[in-house]
Amino acid sequence: MRSHYNALDFYGHTYKIKDTVLLAHDSHGQMNKPWIVIIKDITGMKNGNIMIYVQWFYRPSEIFIGKNMESFDIRELFYSFHKDEVHAETIMHKCIIHFITEKSQIPLRKKYPGFIVQKVYNPNTKRLIKLTNKDFLPDMKSEIEEFVLKTTSHLGIIPAIKSEDDVDEMEVDQRRCHILYFLVVLV
Repeated sequence: MRSHYNALDFYGHTYKIKDTVLLAHDSHGQMNKPWIVIIKDITGMKNGNIMIYVQWFYRPSEIFIGKNMESFDIRELFYSFHKDEVHAETIMHKCIIHFITEKSQIPLRKKYPGFIVQKVYNPNTKRLIKLTNKDFLPDMKSEIEEFVLKTTSHLGIIPAIKSEDDVDEMEVDQRRCHILYFLVVLV
């Protein structure tokens, strides 16, 4: 028989369902980057162990082994619907994750620290899917929309990425300003 909890206290910190956390793992004596998960459920076992049911995030380096990682932002993660149960003792601390659609600008790291999610990884098909994909099942789509809304409420309105036409217009405007400045200085 299991008892379900909304939160747990661990070394003076409270962790709740829907918190995003880093999990420690030691792979055969080698220290690795922590795993990143969202807590979906907290249960107490008969033997006194506290377990957390989690949903995984993946780093680009975990799914593109041996490939060039320079094209990925160091903060980039991929959300997944892969779930597991792990011991609560593996929790290191909470972390911040921003769910940003691919048409939105990624917030500045110094102003808004934390990880960035723009795609979902399916470990079964080994495919990346945009957050805005219409083919997600309704409950999955609802979950993603909830995270995007949470990010928007935290960060405010996130500006859209400028199109190439907008960038070209900005460059032309900047050139005009430089020319006008040059003319004013000459006069």
